Amino acid sequence: MNWVNLHGMYDPTSPGFWILVGIIGAIFLLVVGSVHARRRLSRHMDSRLLKHLVVGRSSVIPVIRGVFIISALILMYVAWLRPQTDGPVYKFKAKGLDIVVCLDFSKSMHVRDMAGSRLDQAKRELARLISKLAGDRLGFVAFSGTVMTYPLTTDHESTRLFWEDLQPEDMPVGGTAIGKALQAAEKLLLDVRGKVHSRAQVVVLLTDGEDNTGDPDPMEVAKDLREKGIRVYTIGIGSTKPELIPKYDEKGQQVGYQKEGGKYATSRLDENLLMKIADMTGGAYIRSSKSDFGTDRLLAHLSHLKRTAEVIKTIKLKNEEYYWFLYPAAILLILELLLLGDRRIFGETRRSFGDAGVSGERSDGRGKKEGGGS
Repeated sequence: MNWVNLHGMYDPTSPGFWILVGIIGAIFLLVVGSVHARRRLSRHMDSRLLKHLVVGRSSVIPVIRGVFIISALILMYVAWLRPQTDGPVYKFKAKGLDIVVCLDFSKSMHVRDMAGSRLDQAKRELARLISKLAGDRLGFVAFSGTVMTYPLTTDHESTRLFWEDLQPEDMPVGGTAIGKALQAAEKLLLDVRGKVHSRAQVVVLLTDGEDNTGDPDPMEVAKDLREKGIRVYTIGIGSTKPELIPKYDEKGQQVGYQKEGGKYATSRLDENLLMKIADMTGGAYIRSSKSDFGTDRLLAHLSHLKRTAEVIKTIKLKNEEYYWFLYPAAILLILELLLLGDRRIFGETRRSFGDAGVSGERSDGRGKKEGGGS
């Protein structure tokens, strides 16, 4: 049985803590009230006389009533804690692929030789691509000179939120390390690969293709991906002619162009490397343009790959068990109310005792007078 909100017993800011304090206070008042009533009776009457006056009244009933009330309070408190037991487990399956998207976030992606900057158009088309995926698990790698990753999930919206507002200035290391991006994608895919894995796994690499680190060698990583059965589909972004790289300030305003060694830095699309990576892994190279980014062509390639059904979501339900404590609590309170009649008998006994005490005083008074007259 799984106890929910049990921690509230010890948290003064939780209502459960004060309910428990109230129960303890009620128990204390019942005990103190019982002791006080017994002492008050012992002061006003002789124990032997009380024994004759309350004949027929059980001394156990007040104790039983107290036990009923305390037990009912404890049961209601336990019910408030919402005890639960494990319920049914539902597993949802869907047919799909395992896809990791690697998107270039180097500063060269600021070049405005596409419909907007290279990065802006890549993000728009990536959002459209994700909207077409159903049942596919999607992971993400943002890369420049280093990588940032997001694990594979069927929650495509959470993946989109990861890269939507990301900019090259947010990357901790500049440059373009395609080899590191492919290595990170491979790790994400292998992490979700089970013992018996039959669904296709692919990497979608969106970049201008300028690898300026060479560590690790992108072709060596591509060879390893081929051995693991992972295809790479490359999308080349940008112009094959050198283009100036814009420079932005902290407010996102362009303040000129990037310089290297006192000269303006340029960037151009390196199709040769992207073609080799795609060929090595059995994928395909897609050249993007302002009017046709290549999203539909990529989807056509993916449609031919093997999709298998796998568990994409597991929902574990809980059974509420609070009523097993509320019902006994209600019965105990009803029984306690039925025992209130004994209180009325006890009250009538005390009133009779009061009348008897008055009569005794009068008899004593008359006795004194008669004694005086003799």
